[in-house]
Amino acid sequence: MSQVKRIETTPPVQEINEIDSTASLGNDVTAEDNQAGSTHARRIVMQANVSSEDLKAGHIVSVPNAMDVFKPSYDMEKLDESQKDSMQKLDFQKGIVTGIKLKSVYSNVAEPVSVGVKLFSNKPQITNNEGWLFTEANTDMGKAHTSETDGYVNLVSVLPYEKSRPNQEVYAPENLLNNRFISEYGGYTLERLWDGIVPFKGKDYFYVESDHVILKVIQKNWEMLGINTDAEVKRENQYVKVSKSVVNNVIKQLYEQVICQIPYTSFADMSARFQANDVPEGNYKVMCEFLVQYKYPAIQSSTAEEAE
Repeated sequence: MSQVKRIETTPPVQEINEIDSTASLGNDVTAEDNQAGSTHARRIVMQANVSSEDLKAGHIVSVPNAMDVFKPSYDMEKLDESQKDSMQKLDFQKGIVTGIKLKSVYSNVAEPVSVGVKLFSNKPQITNNEGWLFTEANTDMGKAHTSETDGYVNLVSVLPYEKSRPNQEVYAPENLLNNRFISEYGGYTLERLWDGIVPFKGKDYFYVESDHVILKVIQKNWEMLGINTDAEVKRENQYVKVSKSVVNNVIKQLYEQVICQIPYTSFADMSARFQANDVPEGNYKVMCEFLVQYKYPAIQSSTAEEAE
C-alpha cells in the first residue's frame, strides 16, 4: 500500500506538489479525430491598401463578418438527431487552428513586408513544425528581431515586388492539447473555476459543490493530496469540505497548466498585421491568400449549461 501524505489544515499553508490533471487523457486533436467534429477549411484574402506610414506603424486588416465566414455551412435540416445534438455542443465563436498555408501573394513594395496573424486568444506553448518567423521590427529599444508584435504572430515575410509563391505551409502545430482535455476544461475561465466554491471568513477550508470540476482532479490525485472526496460526507447534502491550500493549488495548476494552454482562436478577432521598415513615401498594395484549417472544440458553453 502506498503511503498517503496528508496536508495540514492549520496554518501555515503548505505548498502541494504538482498535480496530474491530465491523467488517463488521450486522443490528440488531428484531422482524423471525429470526437472534436470535422476539420473545416476556409480560404481568406487579407489585402492592405496602405501608405508608407501605415506600413511603418503596422497596418491591421480584419476579416469582415468573420463569424459567418468560419461557421460551418451545414444544412441543419439534413442532419439526424445525434448530429444535431453534437452541433449544439460546439462553440462557433472560437476554434483551434490545425494548419495555415499561404496560397498566393502580391506586393508592390520595394521592402520586405512582415505579415502577422492574431492567432491565439491566450499564450499557449505551441510548437510550429514550420518554425516561428522572426522579423525585424522597430521598438523603443531600437531594431530587434521578434516573432510576435502586439499579439500578432509572424507567419509570412513577403519579398519585395513578390507576385507569386508556391503553396507554402506556414503554420503546422505539433503539440495541440488532446480532445478530451478541451472537452472537459474548455468552457472554463479562472472566474468560472471559483463558481460553486463557498468561503468562510477566518476558516482554513472551503465548501465545494459536489459536482465541481476540481473535485475530479483532487480525486485523481487523492493519494498525494490526502483527500478521498468520494469518502467525504457531504455538507447540506451538496458540498464537500476541502482545505483552502488544496483548493488554491488545484485551481492555480489547473488554470496555468491546462486552461491557459488551450490554443483558442477567436474568429471575431482574427486579423492580419502588415508591417515594413524604411518604406519610401507612397501608396502600396500587399495581399496574402491563406488556407486556414481548423476545428470547433466539442465543448458546452457556460450559457448553454446554465440554460439546461
